[in-house]
Amino acid sequence: MDKPDSNELVIAATFDFDWQAHMAQGILLEHGIHSTLDNEIFGSLYPIGFNSIGGINLRVFARDLPEARRIIKNSKI
Repeated sequence: MDKPDSNELVIAATFDFDWQAHMAQGILLEHGIHSTLDNEIFGSLYPIGFNSIGGINLRVFARDLPEARRIIKNSKI
């Protein structure tokens, strides 16, 4: 597998609930890391069984991935 471009958006974490994803996104922003969420609308519309299609993905730039994962892990969301 090729190493991602530093400007490529990659998955830093996947959450079961939108509130978890938004908390993580806010914590990352406090640390200067910008992110985006995938599948957020599906999680709001179809909360039951939503996890079977992958949950809510929080994506960051590849260059921020190690730091973002460390921050999310330490936040215990």
